[in-house]
Amino acid sequence: MAKKHKHEEHVNHERWVISFADMMTLLFALFVVLYAMGVQDLEKLKKLKKSIQFAFNIEGSGKTKDEGIFEKVSGAGDVQLPATIFNGQVGSMKRFLAEELEDFREVVGRSLEVDMTDDAITVTAPISKYFEEGRAYPVRRSVAEQLDRVFDGSLSFTSKIHVRVETPNIPIARRPDGSVVTSEDLCIERVRTLARIASNNPQVLPSMVSHEWVQQPATSGPGSWEDHALLVLTFSNDDR
Repeated sequence: MAKKHKHEEHVNHERWVISFADMMTLLFALFVVLYAMGVQDLEKLKKLKKSIQFAFNIEGSGKTKDEGIFEKVSGAGDVQLPATIFNGQVGSMKRFLAEELEDFREVVGRSLEVDMTDDAITVTAPISKYFEEGRAYPVRRSVAEQLDRVFDGSLSFTSKIHVRVETPNIPIARRPDGSVVTSEDLCIERVRTLARIASNNPQVLPSMVSHEWVQQPATSGPGSWEDHALLVLTFSNDDR
């Protein structure tokens, strides 16, 4: 019986095609990613930058750029302690500060003061930034557009929106019948206008909105009384 001979296997010289195909796939993916990174939405990048700055306490919440996300504790040598991890409530408040309120500051100006506590954010600015002199409505157009975004953004953490006007009570005009119109009369109408804007926002429940006016002592400093009268917006999650 004849003995069968085992044929030697031929070397496959086309195995490189598989590696080449893998490499081309990876290169294609790389160029797609590079293209996607090149097509940028500048507004979104701006918001991302602000969010990162606030999240890492780099800017805007009392930290300096040198401190970054660490705080130094003096004692036996400088010990680096990581920044406190904030919960979802505080995280939403910080995003609100970084995005909506920072954009709002660009409209209202640097006179806008922002104060943040554990469960509330208070925004204060001269009432003259919101209204034309002597008018109770409408709110300045540029402010009104941004104000709606502020109310929308606050809903990520707030259950209450409180509008307060602090104004001196001084005579400013006369009605046709001869009666006196005071700054308080005007500001009462203004605070109602702002409360109405908040309540008319489709995302805001009317029961969430409250308003008040507080009398200030008359001032004799520079500027008109409208520069001294204040509008205070408080966004809080205090259900007491």
